[in-house]
Amino acid sequence: MNNQDQQAGRDAAPPITAHGAARRRFARAGVGVTGALVTITSKAGMAADVCAAPSGSVSGGLQSQDPASAAACAGRSPGYWKTHDGWPVNKVLAFGAIFNCPANSSYNTCSLEDILEPKQWDNYGLGRHLAATYLNIHSGRIGFIGDRHIQRMWTELRSGYYHPKPGVDWDAEDVVEYLQATMGSKRE
Repeated sequence: MNNQDQQAGRDAAPPITAHGAARRRFARAGVGVTGALVTITSKAGMAADVCAAPSGSVSGGLQSQDPASAAACAGRSPGYWKTHDGWPVNKVLAFGAIFNCPANSSYNTCSLEDILEPKQWDNYGLGRHLAATYLNIHSGRIGFIGDRHIQRMWTELRSGYYHPKPGVDWDAEDVVEYLQATMGSKRE
């Protein structure tokens, strides 16, 4: 190995982590569109905090009525809601009362409190993360997406893919990844 080869080895970028690859895939999916409010934390080891509707457009469900004010961006994880009081809705509210589910679906009668516990039938934790997002919306912790938006995510995923914008298909894993990013570093 000559000096140039040794120097090239030292200057090579470290391999991308699975987390970094997920962020790149998420960014390619179109979240960074002009007009979207997106914040990224720079603390080492923290995930990107996404404070934008998946479409990245203001018309995609931003809740703020005053364009000069920033939408709330302090979502909490399913683990947080599972262990904390101060819920904005009744804990025994059925998941199916919020998200349209077939009558024979495990999701239908599962309470919000219960769905926050990992379930074998809850692929990628989609129900857990939708429930936490619902609680974040109703507690005022996030204001850039609303009930109709997350209900649309659920409905479209039941048919195969969620479409945050034309030509972009997200599966359940992609949606969970997005929802986790809206929950910032509060992964208690």
